[in-house]
Amino acid sequence: MKRFLSTTAIVLTMTGAAFADAHSEGFGNVAIEQTDFLASDLIGMRIYNSEAEVEADATLAADAEKEWDDIGEINDIIVTQDGDVTAVILGIGGFLGMGERDVSISMDKIKILTDEDGDRFLVVNTSKEMLEQAPEFERPMMDGEAMNNEAMTETDDNVTVVTENAETETEEMANEVEAETEEMAQDAENAAENVEAETEEMANEVEAESEEMAEEAETMMENAEAETEEAVNEADANTTVITGDETVEREMLPRPEVEREGYAAAEAGMIEQMSADDLEGSYVYGANDETVGEIDTLLIGDNGKIDRVVINVGGFLGLGEKPVAVTFDELQVLKNVEGDDVRIYIDSTEERLESQPEYQGD
Repeated sequence: MKRFLSTTAIVLTMTGAAFADAHSEGFGNVAIEQTDFLASDLIGMRIYNSEAEVEADATLAADAEKEWDDIGEINDIIVTQDGDVTAVILGIGGFLGMGERDVSISMDKIKILTDEDGDRFLVVNTSKEMLEQAPEFERPMMDGEAMNNEAMTETDDNVTVVTENAETETEEMANEVEAETEEMAQDAENAAENVEAETEEMANEVEAESEEMAEEAETMMENAEAETEEAVNEADANTTVITGDETVEREMLPRPEVEREGYAAAEAGMIEQMSADDLEGSYVYGANDETVGEIDTLLIGDNGKIDRVVINVGGFLGLGEKPVAVTFDELQVLKNVEGDDVRIYIDSTEERLESQPEYQGD
């Protein structure tokens, strides 16, 4: 067998690229799936015995394996010539209380289970008596004695023929490659000349376009400066807010940027999923975690999203409170990363909010 493998390796070497091209399909394009095992992972894994029936692919609680019997370790696997794993070789000496011996277990008797931590376990339903009665696995002879001299001689003759044919094909292929290389070199030279001419033409076009774009950019900058100045003037003005039956002017507050340990800023999609019950009644805090008010009502705009928020400010035990309407953009919502607690912040003080126009209701 060793001699046969050596001569086969010589054949593969002599055939060169012709052999590689014909046999390259399927190499390097096989990816492992999440549920697959590597043989190196499978060999050495422990197999457990469960007295109770377990469902394959079930998810178990952490440390569930402590309720099972560890019956042995996988020492090897049996693979068919088609690549199918039919059984594993399990060393079970320690479980039986005697010297280790190997037994084969069919793969369809092994269930693969996963616990909450993502660890996988191999489990079977068997008994100590069944394992004691299982025949010991004996490895077949796989050395050179399995092939006689006549078979090896015939193989050498075949290799000689294949080698001669491979040498002829290799020489023909070398001549073809040399001719194709010369032709490709000439094509590359012609292409380089064409590219040089096209590059010069494109450079002239780009230069002309650049001058035109520079003029347009200058004009756009002048327009942008004018628009920016106008926008700044508008931003400096007071914001129009509907407080009830009348429209008044109030100062727009910037959204705070507060960071608290264990909390994260709620994303827009997360906020949209919150109900009114999640926000109404929540306290509103200033930048220093002082309570400045309590959310009374969420006002929904025509687009179905939260437009304004009514905050009750001041008062005591619900008496003397002043409702003030602010836009939702003036609030920052923080949500506990490990719970449902929500904290809402505004860049203002209680006194400053009390100075805002009173909300009279829509």
